[in-house]
Amino acid sequence: MSTHAVEDLVFHPKRHFDHPDEVVKDNELSHTDKVRILESWKLDAQRLADSTAENMTGGEETDLREVARALVQLKDMEPPQLAIQRKQDAPVMSGMVLGSVLGAGVGLIATVAVATASLALIAQTTVAGLIIGGVAGAIKRPLR
Repeated sequence: MSTHAVEDLVFHPKRHFDHPDEVVKDNELSHTDKVRILESWKLDAQRLADSTAENMTGGEETDLREVARALVQLKDMEPPQLAIQRKQDAPVMSGMVLGSVLGAGVGLIATVAVATASLALIAQTTVAGLIIGGVAGAIKRPLR
């Protein structure tokens, strides 16, 4: 399937599929493309649910539950190499999370110590911590 056609499926899943299970059962799409399509559909359904909660729609039904079920089903069918890759990326992600939390903490302490309420300083140290944590996680992974 062409990249252009897949992108159209991702951006407009309800134009091409009547139900999320059709995405899961499609034999022409790769596992990654199926996930992208369902994630896009899920985002659309979440937006509709949010709008409905705020009385901003005509009361349309959301597909959120069905899309979530299809994503779980697709995850159960995940090819082994994707599961292995996800497991290998875990140290990088955990390093990024830990780094961003520590960076935010350093920024908060620095802000209190200097007695200036600077959200920019907290944001900058959080981003720096995110980057440093990700690099540390990436370096740590090959050493194991």
